Amino acid sequence: MSNWLVDPATRALTGALNGLSAREAAIAANIANVDTPGYKAVSVGFEQELAAQMAGAASPQLAMNPPQTPPPASEALAQAAAGHLPGVPGESTLPSIYAASSGNAALQMRLDANGVDVDTQMTTLAETQLKYAATSRMLTGKLQMLKDVVAR
Repeated sequence: MSNWLVDPATRALTGALNGLSAREAAIAANIANVDTPGYKAVSVGFEQELAAQMAGAASPQLAMNPPQTPPPASEALAQAAAGHLPGVPGESTLPSIYAASSGNAALQMRLDANGVDVDTQMTTLAETQLKYAATSRMLTGKLQMLKDVVAR
């Protein structure tokens, strides 16, 4: 039995809110792990979830890309002094603070192999919060119209 209150627009808006909420949780996890060596930033692509809902298909689970673990201590490069950061095999030894990530040229990775860029995360968070607020207002307006119809 189909619920007449849940039309495709309501499903799309609800799916978007769920996806944006999951994206905010991923960003929070990234920011919380900004100082964790070897942590790779996670992301949530909810657009596939939304497309599946719009198509009426069974919605797949929202998936976060899991963080990758740092290499084992046996593979770590030797430190010349106790105050030096440990090296990561396969990483560039450029004297710069950042080394380019092999996965995404736009992503800058620090020498401790942490892939979180706080500026990028904060920008994405602000964008996500704006989209969430706008989507929430659209859903609230739709539900208000239904309330007005029922009240008459």
